Amino acid sequence: MKANMVCRLSIAAAWALLVAGCGGQTTTCGAGTVLQDGACVAALDVLACGDGTSLSDGACVADVVVAPGDDVVAADADADAAPDALDAADAGSDSATDSVGELPCTPNCVGRTCGDNGCGGSCGKCDTAQKPFCDTSLGACVATCVPQCTGKNCGEDGCGGSCGSCAANLTCLPQGLCVPPTWTCNPVYYAASDACDCACGAFDPDCGDSSAVVAGCESLEICDQQGKCVSNVPAAWTCQPTQYAALDACDCGCGVVDPDCQYSFLGINGCKTGETCGANAKCSACQPNCAGKACGDDGCGGSCGGCQNGNVCSTGQCVDPCSPTPLLCKSNSCGDNGCGGSCGSCGQGNACVLGACKPIIVPPAPDSCVGSCGSLAPSGCSCAIGCAKSGNCCKDYDAACKCQPSCASKQCGDDGCGGQCGTCGANAPFCGADQQCTALCTKQCTGKLCGDDGCGGQCGTCGASATCSASFQCVPASWKCAPLYFADGQACDCGCGAPDPDCSDPKALVFGCPTSTNACTAAGICDVTFCTDNSACGVGQWCTGIYAEGGGVFKGVCAVPEGAAKPPGAFCAAGSECASGACSGGLCSIHCALDADCFSTERCLGNPVLLAASTKPAGFTGVCVSLLGSGAPCKAQADCEAGLELCTAFIDPVTFAPRYLCDVGSAAGSGNSCANATCGAGQFCAASAAGPVCALACPGGAGDCPVNAACATVAFNDHGTADPADDPQVAVCVPK
Repeated sequence: MKANMVCRLSIAAAWALLVAGCGGQTTTCGAGTVLQDGACVAALDVLACGDGTSLSDGACVADVVVAPGDDVVAADADADAAPDALDAADAGSDSATDSVGELPCTPNCVGRTCGDNGCGGSCGKCDTAQKPFCDTSLGACVATCVPQCTGKNCGEDGCGGSCGSCAANLTCLPQGLCVPPTWTCNPVYYAASDACDCACGAFDPDCGDSSAVVAGCESLEICDQQGKCVSNVPAAWTCQPTQYAALDACDCGCGVVDPDCQYSFLGINGCKTGETCGANAKCSACQPNCAGKACGDDGCGGSCGGCQNGNVCSTGQCVDPCSPTPLLCKSNSCGDNGCGGSCGSCGQGNACVLGACKPIIVPPAPDSCVGSCGSLAPSGCSCAIGCAKSGNCCKDYDAACKCQPSCASKQCGDDGCGGQCGTCGANAPFCGADQQCTALCTKQCTGKLCGDDGCGGQCGTCGASATCSASFQCVPASWKCAPLYFADGQACDCGCGAPDPDCSDPKALVFGCPTSTNACTAAGICDVTFCTDNSACGVGQWCTGIYAEGGGVFKGVCAVPEGAAKPPGAFCAAGSECASGACSGGLCSIHCALDADCFSTERCLGNPVLLAASTKPAGFTGVCVSLLGSGAPCKAQADCEAGLELCTAFIDPVTFAPRYLCDVGSAAGSGNSCANATCGAGQFCAASAAGPVCALACPGGAGDCPVNAACATVAFNDHGTADPADDPQVAVCVPK
C-alpha cells in the first residue's frame, strides 16, 4: 500500500522535514495520513474501493466475475476477446454470451477518493474530522463542500444534498432540469424565460407571456395551451390571412374584429372616410370627439377649430409658437428657432443637421470606388470586375480596388481585370483557350451556360426569368447579390434571394452566414436560428448581424458581441464595426420587432438592406431608430406639430407596410418634380401622371393634401421580392 502512496507536501511541510533531517524534532503520522504544514491530514491518494472493485496500481478496477460453467478470462488476457464477442452479438449470435457471460460494468475511480464509481459502488468514504465531506463533482474529500446548483432546479447538489424537487407532473433529468415527461426539445428551453418553444411535446410556460417570441411554428401560427402550433387567423376571417393582426391597419368588414383595431394610430381599411370599425367588425359612422380641444383633428377627419393671430395648434390647443419657448426648440437642439433666434450652436467638428448636432463626415466622392469595390459607386460608375470592358469604371477604380492586369505570355483574351491582353489579326483572328491567336476557332463553352462561345456564336441562352452574367451563368431574376457570385465555383453564397448551385458541394466555404461551414439550406437561406431582439438570446449574447430569412426579411442570430466593437449609438460606416452587427443611418443600432425592444426615445422601424452590387433593397430588417421629431403615432397631418413636423410614413419592421409617425419635416417643395432633385424631409418621390413628384403622405385622406392634389396610393416598397402583388401601398398627395 505504501509503495503506491504519493505524499502531497506544501512548501512549509517540505521545509519542516528538511529541518527535522538536520537534527530537528520529527513528527510521525499514522496510517492513511501524511504530514502537511506541521499537521497529519488525510492522504487523498489512499483509495477505499467499493464493492466489486479492488485497488490495482493506485486505481479501483473491476473484479472479474466468472459465472459457473463459463470459460475463465484472465484479467490481463488479450483484449481482443471483447471486440470479438461484441462482433458476434452484432451478428445476432448467442455464442458471445455462452463464452464470456455478460460484460461487467467497469468502475472508474482514477483520481477519485470518494463518491460514485460509475457502477453503483463507491470510490471511498470521507470519515476524517479534517475533511468529512465528499465533493461528488470532484470525487474528493473536502473540509467544506460548496453545493453546485447553478443552472439546476432539481437533482443532487454535489454535496449529498438536493438542488430541489420537481412538481408531480415533471421529471428531473440528469442535467438537473425539470421538464414534462413528453418534452422533446432541448431541456434548457423549458421555462427558460427566453421564448415560447412550441411543438415540443408539451406546453412551455414561457408561452404564457403573450409578448414572447414563438419558436418552432410557421408564419401566421401561434402556440395553443397544449403546446401545439395552430393558426393565428380565426376561421371566420374572410380577408387575406396576412392582414389579420399584422399591425398595418384596422381591417374592417372581415368577419371578425382585427386586433389592429385597438390601436387608434393605425388607419382603417374597408370603410368610407369618416367611418369607424365597430365591435361587430362592421363600418359605422364616426363620432367626432373634441373634448378638451380648441383645434386640431376631431378623430373623424374633421376639425375641432382653427387658430388665429399667428398661433398654431399644439396637442389640441392654440399656442404662441414663440412664447414662452419656441416650439421648434422642443425637438431641435441647434439651428433656427423659427422666431428670429437660435435653438443652440454646435461645437467644432460638428454641424447642425435638421436641428441636431452631428459630426462632420466627409464621404467619398460620388464617383469614387472607395467603399464600393465589387459594386456601383453612388454616381453610377462601376467598381466591379469587367467595368473596363463596358467602359464605365470609376476614375479611381485601379487605385481603390487594386486589380492588377496579367498579360504575361498572353496574346489576347481577358487580362483578369475585365480588360483585354490584345486583339488578333486577319491571319489568326481567333483567341484560343491558351489566350494565343489562332487561325482555327475552337468554341469555348466549357462551364458556360450562356454568352459568347469565342467564335461569334453563343454557348446558350437564358430563360425570360434569368440573365447571363459575366461568368457566363444564367442568374435568376430573384438573385440579389453580385451576379458574378452565382455559380462561380468559388464558394456557396447564401441569403442572396435564390439558391447558389455552388452550395451543392458539401465542402464549399459559405459566405453570407454566421459560420464558414456549409450552413445553407436548399432554399438558399442560412441554416441558423434567427432572432429579432436581444431578449431572445441567452445571457451575454446579443442578436447580431444581418442575414436573410427569406421573403425580403432579414434578421440577426444570437452571438457574443465582439468586445472591441462599437456600442449602440456610436457612429459607423458598416455593420461590422458594431457590436450588434447593424449600422443604420450612420449609427450602430440594435435589432427589434417592437418599440418595446428599444429605448424609450427610439422607434422600431424597417431598415433597407443592400447586398453587394445591389442598387435597391434586397429586403428589410427591424432596428431601433432615433427620430428628430416627437415620433408620436399619427393618422393625419393635423396630428403633428404644424410647421414643425410632418406625419411621415416609415417602414414597419414586420409587415413592411407604412407606419405613420410625427417627424421633423417641411411641406415646402411638395408637388415639384423629383426627376433631378431631392425631396424635402418627410416627403416621397412618387410616380404620377405628370411624372415623378415630391409628395406628402396623406394618411388622413384628401384633407392632408393641397387643393390641386388628390390622395392616392402608390407602391411604398417592393417587399424585397420580385412579385409586385405583395408590394405595400402608401397614401401620398399626387397632382390631380
